[in-house]
Amino acid sequence: MDTALRNYIKDHLTIKVFLATVMVLLALSAAIYGMVAFGMSKTYLSELNRSIEEEMNSMIAQFREMPDEGVKNMLSRFAVEYGVSINLQDEDGNEIETYGDISYSLAPDVDSQKVQDSRGITKTYTAESKEGTVFRLSVFGSREQTYIGLNVLKRIFPVLAGITFVVSLIIAVFFSRYITRPILKVNEASKRMVKLDFQKPYPETRSDEIGILGENLNYLAECLEETLEELKGKNHILQEEIEREREMEKKQLAFFSAVSHELKTPITVLKGQLQGMIAGIGGYKDRDKYLRRSFEVTVSMESMIQEILDVSRIKSNGFSLSRKEVQLGQLVEELTLEWEDIATDKGLKIYKELEERSYIYVDRSLFMKVVSNLIGNAVKYTPSGGHIWIRVYHSNEQIVFSVENNAEHIPEEEIPKLFDPFYRRERSRNRKAGGSGLGLYIVKMIVELHGFQYEFSNTEQGVQIKIVCD
Repeated sequence: MDTALRNYIKDHLTIKVFLATVMVLLALSAAIYGMVAFGMSKTYLSELNRSIEEEMNSMIAQFREMPDEGVKNMLSRFAVEYGVSINLQDEDGNEIETYGDISYSLAPDVDSQKVQDSRGITKTYTAESKEGTVFRLSVFGSREQTYIGLNVLKRIFPVLAGITFVVSLIIAVFFSRYITRPILKVNEASKRMVKLDFQKPYPETRSDEIGILGENLNYLAECLEETLEELKGKNHILQEEIEREREMEKKQLAFFSAVSHELKTPITVLKGQLQGMIAGIGGYKDRDKYLRRSFEVTVSMESMIQEILDVSRIKSNGFSLSRKEVQLGQLVEELTLEWEDIATDKGLKIYKELEERSYIYVDRSLFMKVVSNLIGNAVKYTPSGGHIWIRVYHSNEQIVFSVENNAEHIPEEEIPKLFDPFYRRERSRNRKAGGSGLGLYIVKMIVELHGFQYEFSNTEQGVQIKIVCD
C-alpha cells in the first residue's frame, strides 16, 4: 500500500469504518465456518449418544415383558431406525448376533472412551428378557454422517466464501454510511461555523447521542451568533466613541487655537497702547484717553477669559447640573432689567410677554447665562431705534423662551456657524460691539446639556432664537 493510499484511508472516516466492517464480517464468517466444521462431529455424536441413551433405557425397560425373539426383533428395528449397530452377547460375553451395518469388536484392554471419540462407539448396556435371559448390548454409532457433512462444506466453501465476501461488502457500505453520515454532517456544520455561518448548521433531528451533539452544536451556533452580533454592536459603539473622541479632540484643538488667536489681538493692542504712552509718541501723549481704551480692552479680555473658563468648566468630566424649579418668566424679567439702561441709551424699545406659572427644572446659574446672553446679543446687535420682543409662553405642554429683534437676515447656510466658538459675521463691527464670539456657543452647550432644543431663524421683523424647554 503506497503512502498516498494510506493517507487517503487515514483522512476518511467512512473508508476506515468500511474496511474495519469488512474485516470484522469476514473474520466472523470464518470463525463461524470453523466452529461448524470443528463442532459438527462432536455435536453429532453427542446428540446421537443422548438420543440413543434415552431410547435404550426405555427399550431395556420393555425387554422384561418380551421373550428373547421379541428382544432381537426390537433391536433389529432400533439399529435400522437410528443408523447404528448393536452387538448382542450373552451373559458370558459370547456374541449372539449383530444388527446394523457397523461392525466393531473390542479387545479386553481397549479404552472404550477413546474408541467412542475416534470411531463413534456410544454405550454398553445389560438387559434381561421375560424368559430370564441376560444380554449384553454394545451400541455403536458412526462418524460417517459427520464426514459427509464436512465434505459438503468443503465443496461449497468457494461459493460460501464468495457470497460471504459480497454480502460483507454490501453490509459494510451501508453500515459505514449509516455510522459516518451523521458524523460527517457534524463535521460540515463545524466547517460552516468556522466560516461564521450560524444558520442552524446541523439540520437533522435525531434522538441519539449524535443528535444531542447536533442540538448542542446548533445551540452553540445561536450563542456564538448572538455574541458576535453583540460584539459587532459594541464594536460599532466603540468606533462611534472613538470618532466622537477624535472629533472632540479636533474641536478642542480648534477651540484652543481660536482662543490663542482671539487673545493675541487684544493683547497686541494693549501692548501697543502702553508702549506708546510710555514713549509719549504722538497722540499717545494723551494718556487719559488711551488709559480708558486700555481699560476697555482689559475688560473685554476679562470677559472673554471668564467665558473660556465657563466653557472649560462645563466640558470637564466631573461637571454635573444642579437642577431646581425656576419660574422662567420671573427670571427673564429680572435679567431684562439689567439691559434696559443700555437699550434706552440706544433708543431701543423692548416688548415683553411673560406668562406666569412657567416653571422649569434647570441649573439656575447656567440658565441665567443663556437668558442674559440672548437678551444681550439682541441689545448689542439691534440698530438704534429698533425693537426687541421677549416672550415666555406655553406651546404643546412645553415652555418656550424666545427673543426676536430687528436685524438683517442671515443666510440659511450661515446660521449653524453662529453657534461655533469665536465665529463672527463681521469681525470688526462685532469686536467693536464687545462680543467675544463665545456667547451663542455657550448657549448651545448649556441648552444641549439640559436636553432642551433651540432654533435660530429669520423672521419678518428680523431674526429670532427660541429655546424649547421640555
